[in-house]
Amino acid sequence: MRITTLLFLYLIIFLPLSAQTDSLRTEAYYWAGRGYFNKSLEMLRQLPDDSLDISDMRLRYDNFANLGNLDSLFFWGNQILKRDPYNISLILDYTPRLNKGKVSDLGGRVTYSEKVIDICQKYRERDSTHILVNRQLAEAYYNIGNYDLALPTLKQLEAVGDTCFGTLYTLGLTYQRMGDNSMAYDYLSRATAINDDANPYCLFTLGIVCNRIGFGAEALSYLDMAKEKMMPDRQTLFRLHKELAEAFRMKGEHDFRLEELQECMSLAGEKDVNELTYEMGQCYFALKKRDKAKECLRKFLDATQNKEYNDNIKYKRQSAEQTLRMMMW
Repeated sequence: MRITTLLFLYLIIFLPLSAQTDSLRTEAYYWAGRGYFNKSLEMLRQLPDDSLDISDMRLRYDNFANLGNLDSLFFWGNQILKRDPYNISLILDYTPRLNKGKVSDLGGRVTYSEKVIDICQKYRERDSTHILVNRQLAEAYYNIGNYDLALPTLKQLEAVGDTCFGTLYTLGLTYQRMGDNSMAYDYLSRATAINDDANPYCLFTLGIVCNRIGFGAEALSYLDMAKEKMMPDRQTLFRLHKELAEAFRMKGEHDFRLEELQECMSLAGEKDVNELTYEMGQCYFALKKRDKAKECLRKFLDATQNKEYNDNIKYKRQSAEQTLRMMMW
């Protein structure tokens, strides 16, 4: 690494400015290609401002994208479009990010759909039929609640053969927002069929629409599927409640901890039952419910007798025996 640094200093001192700039660019691409995005940015920052070309700006944009630095990414996206508002490669990456937005410091999500509209409308001066650009434009109109403009943009997409899930889904949502539940039902049904009933929000909205047009049985079916898909799987729920129990333990709130442990027990696999039984026993002891504590701790000891598989089980057995002895005094 020292040799690389010395070589770099040599190049800076002795090479002509144009050669230095080319060398910095080469270094920047080299480090970015290896995943050293901050180091690539260090090289790019040493380029004189008046020598920056669009490729330099795009490399900065890509580096910040890989680092998840949205503020800097937005800055360089805007800089590129000031020079070339028809840079389709950037537009197709940048506009979905603007439509998605970022988490606000105050909570919630901030989107930049008005910016997307400006970018896409400018590009449409050159090409009004680009499907990917028009998708982002339609989404931006929908995001700001301008359904009167979202609808014709979406219908234009449908007319040129774009009947992917996203287009059909947004059409369904748009018709629902405009109060046309029959048309919303048509597009949401097609969208969920294309997507093999995989999107819970599409199913949920379709269930709502079915209720509005009197398809009660169908609504129940879609809403049940949405509920099932929105619900975390059993293992995830188990881990969630276990972490909640640990948080309440650390706060000393044993009654709430016990509730979480009981939820864990209802979700537990066979390998987790013994440890939960022990934890519940200690929780009952802290709550001064001695009969329940004794029941759980004895049950744990019976289940783990001659099964001291690891230090954790050994420790818990010793702790359970000690707690039982304390309750005998």
